[in-house]
Formats: sequence, structure tokens, C-alpha cells
Amino acid sequence: MPAFAVPQVQLTPSLPSPQSTGTAVNLVATGSDADPGLLTYRYSVAYRGVFHVIRDYSQDSNFNWAGTVSDGLYLVQVTVRNNSTQQTAKKNLLFQFSPRIAGSQPAVTASANPLVALFSAPACATGSRIRVRFSAVTATPVTTDWRACDPASTSNIYVAGMRQNTRYSMASQVRTPAGVVTTGPTLSFLTGSAPANLPVIAQAVPPDANTSGADDVLVADSLSIGASVGYPVATDLFGRPIWYYAAFNDPSQAGGLLTRVLGGGTMLVIANGKNSADATTSLQILREIDFAGNALRETNAARVREQLGAMGLSSNCTVGGSFCAVTTFHHDAIRLSNGHTLVIGSAERMYPAGTQGSTGPVDVLGDIVVDLDQDFQVAWYWNAFDHLDVNRAAILHETCANPQQGGCPPILLASIANDWLHPNAIQITPDRNLLISVRHQDWVIKADYQDGAGDGHILWRLGAHGDFALASSDPYPWFTHQHDAGFEANGTFTVFDNGNTRFADNPGVTENSRGQAYQIDEASRVATLVVNSDLGVYSNALGSAQRLGNGNYHFLAGFITPGPSQNSQSIEVLPDGTTNLRLQSPQLAYRSFRMPSLYAPPGT
Repeated sequence: MPAFAVPQVQLTPSLPSPQSTGTAVNLVATGSDADPGLLTYRYSVAYRGVFHVIRDYSQDSNFNWAGTVSDGLYLVQVTVRNNSTQQTAKKNLLFQFSPRIAGSQPAVTASANPLVALFSAPACATGSRIRVRFSAVTATPVTTDWRACDPASTSNIYVAGMRQNTRYSMASQVRTPAGVVTTGPTLSFLTGSAPANLPVIAQAVPPDANTSGADDVLVADSLSIGASVGYPVATDLFGRPIWYYAAFNDPSQAGGLLTRVLGGGTMLVIANGKNSADATTSLQILREIDFAGNALRETNAARVREQLGAMGLSSNCTVGGSFCAVTTFHHDAIRLSNGHTLVIGSAERMYPAGTQGSTGPVDVLGDIVVDLDQDFQVAWYWNAFDHLDVNRAAILHETCANPQQGGCPPILLASIANDWLHPNAIQITPDRNLLISVRHQDWVIKADYQDGAGDGHILWRLGAHGDFALASSDPYPWFTHQHDAGFEANGTFTVFDNGNTRFADNPGVTENSRGQAYQIDEASRVATLVVNSDLGVYSNALGSAQRLGNGNYHFLAGFITPGPSQNSQSIEVLPDGTTNLRLQSPQLAYRSFRMPSLYAPPGT
């Protein structure tokens, strides 16, 4: 084996140490190597002795580090790697973050997002918990979630869910293990202006006494399509913005998704950006952000593909190759109770003539669900090609081609691929198995997961020609080409029925999308349709479904056509299927969520 040179790397912060907690510091790495090869960079941070990866190997040598909310000394480590020689070198940097306050007086500071404040409170005792209570004049107070106290650091909490150009009062509350709550001094904060191009959400059907007033926050993942600028935004039920994700207000981020709002004041997004291996940028990044928009940790598709290769799932992502894993992330990423993250990745495999009725070799587009640990390292995966019948073609025979089309990943093994599955939602069931909404099969499937100990085999298939009986007088009772299927906390199964197959089977007939809820008896394999609401519009793509706190249901029709322009509607229906509230946006939207506050996401 030839002897390779060891790369060199330098690490420089944009600001000197120390800085106040929460300050954004741009970390700049400069690498070199006598041997040829692509240099990639990994950033890790240790706080009180434990290293965690904050961004895995990437061609991007800089990292905007702004996710610190605890005072103290941090050890930053950058690792440079030559992809060709696999030689690495590391550089460490000590950086101190100092408290924003001294003594017992709290403080509130503006963040990079004008609708988000950073509240800093004195340290509180071990075993106690802290939150921030905030409200505008005459408004009902809102609280952040409770956080564990750290006696060695001040408490710094991002406060989000505030209207623009509005003055808020806010104070910390500390709850002891005995349940005694103490409220600190009240501070004042004036929010700034939101961008003028935020998606406008209007009341097409206004709320009334039956509306779920407690779920008065709407988060809509508006999409950038063509010249229409859209990005994630939260509003109240009057359409007034109370949060947005500024990084997606950028043409280079077209197609980026906010997948889920998490507990603890963070969110998961899929973004465009540099990976660890090639020039592909479309939907390469999985990132966790805080409410200020700071990146807390991230990985990329090529880095995950590399780890899958080390586990035996090797890829050759070029024309002439037979298999390529995780070309992009897409549609969904969720957080599990053990801190792991599941994300869907695209995959391709070449098959011989005759597969799915082909007359020659055919590229089949499939998918892999990847389980990432707390450092976004691969812990387990589910490969659809191993567990589903590849000869059951997409119901409507959808394809993807180059150049890249909307809703499709880049196609790498051939010029066109059969879009076999197109999964768009994942969930962990109460019995710790994996639920996957497989749009192009008109199925929701359950696979053996068992917190990463399962072998991935299919437990059942829900939908037409699946494993469940469904008694109904409706000529098309089952969902088709569905979105956001999953079980609610009370056991109800909800789904947005786009209805594409029903629409295709009935040309010339008005077929609208539907909001549906089922009771599922897994033991007897019987499904009972309890809500089947005609939503009055047809959304051929996108959408979401949710049961609200008062027993009503929320559905998103995310891609409404035809009409004078494409649009989306967030619709609340009563348990009998009657429409109660309709909020309309001129932008398309992938998902929308209703919740009591940004700190109480669906399912909590």
C-alpha cells in the first residue's frame, strides 16, 4: 500500500473568545494536502467532556455555529479528510461563552429572527424546571415548554410565536420538584418586522364556536414553485405571522422542506446544499434547527450513503451502475423517543427486461428509511427493494426523468426511472414498528422495526387490495395516493386522501380530495371508516392530516388545481365531516400543522 501524506488543517473563528451565549460564530477551516483528492470537513463540539457531531463530513469548510444556549467552555474540533486517500487530520479550538446576565436580573435579547427573542434567566437548582411565560397586551399568555435547570449555567430559551411589531411582556417561571412555581421579574420585548413576501394566509371560511380554538397556531410548509416564493411560516388563525424560517427564503433552497416540529423548541428540515462526495446539491441536507433558525446538527445524503456502504449496502451512482442508495433525502424526517431520527432517502436499482412490464432493462426508483443516532450516524436501515414486490408497479405508472422534475430526485443510473413507491410519511407505532405511507402503491405499510432490532419484513398493508377488510357503501372507500397517514394519540388512524387513482378512474366526474379517519383493528384485520369528508377541492399532490385536541380534524389540501392559480387550503372539519374552518394561501404547501403553541407539536 502506498504511503500517503497527512492533510493539514487550520481552524479560525470569526469572533474572538469569549462571546455571550447564543452569539453566532462562523468557524472557518482551511485544509491542504500534498496528495490529490477531495477534502471534506466534519465539525464536532464537546461541552463538559462529551463530543457530539454538529455537521458530518461535507465539502463546505465553514460552519455557522450559533446553537449554544449554555454558558461555559467548549472544545471545537474540525476533522479534514481526503476522500481519495482516507487520511485525516484534526484541529481543536477552545471557545468560551459567557453569561448574558450577572446576578439575579434576567435579560431578553433580539435574535437573528425579528419574531424570536432569547430570554436569559439566572441559574436554577438541579431537579427544578424552567420555562418562559409571554403575552402581548390583553392577550392570553403563552408559555414555552419546561426545560431542566442547570445550576452551572444560566438558562437561555428562545421565545417564539410572537406577532410582528408588537410589544410583549415575558418572565421566567421555575418549578421545584415539589411543584412550587416562582415567577421572575417581567421584561418587555418589541418584535421587529417580518419579511414582506411571507405567504399570505386568509380566512376563506372563518372560525366559529365549534373551531378548535386551543389549536390556534398554524404552521404551513409553503413551497417555492417557479416564481412563487414560499417558505415555512407559522400564523395565528387570523393569518398573522408569528414565526418563519428565513433560510428557505432563497431561490437556491427551492424544494426544501420543514418535515416536523419537535418538542424542546427545534424542528427538522430537508435542505439543498453541499454533500461529502459530488456536485449534487438538491435535497442533500438533513438539519435540525432551533426557532431562531440556527443549525444545531446536520448530515448529508452522500455521507449517509457512505455509511450504508460500510454496512454492506454499496452503491455505484453512475450510468452503468446497478444500485444507488440515498441519492437525496425527501418527504419526511421524524424524531424518536430515544433521540434517534428517521429519514426517507431515495434509491435506484436496475432490473432486467420484463420487470414492471418493461421491454428492456429498467431503472426502478425505490427508497430507504434510515435510522440515525443522536450524532446523525447510521444505526439501522430499511431497504424497500428487500421487502416489497418490485413487480407490483406504481398504480398510475408514474416515472421520473432527467433533467430533475418536481417531486423527483436526480436520476443517476439511466435517463428515466419508474417511480415505484414515492413514500411520503413515516411514523413509529405504539408497538415500536415502522409505518410508511407508500403513495404510488395506494398503501400504508407496517414493517418490523423494534427500535432497530427488527428485520424490516412487512407486517401488513393497509389500503385497496391490501390485508384489511373495509365495509363501506362508498364505491371508492379507500384512500389513494395519500399523504401524512398515521396513528393519532387516541389510536385513530388519519390520512389525507388525495384521490389521484379515484380521479383517474372517473374521467369527467368531479372527484375531490377527502379527509379520512379510520379505526384499525389489527388483530382481526378490519378497518372502519369513521370520517370521510369531501373537502370541496382536488389536491393532486401534497397534503396532511391531523386530529385536533377537541376531536375535530385538520387537513391540508396542498396543491389545488385547476383554477386561476395554484393554491393550498388548511381545512378543519367536525367529526361528522362538515367543514368548519378554511384557511387559504396562494402558495402551495407540503404540510400544515395545528397546535396550541410552537412548543406543543402534534402528538405531544
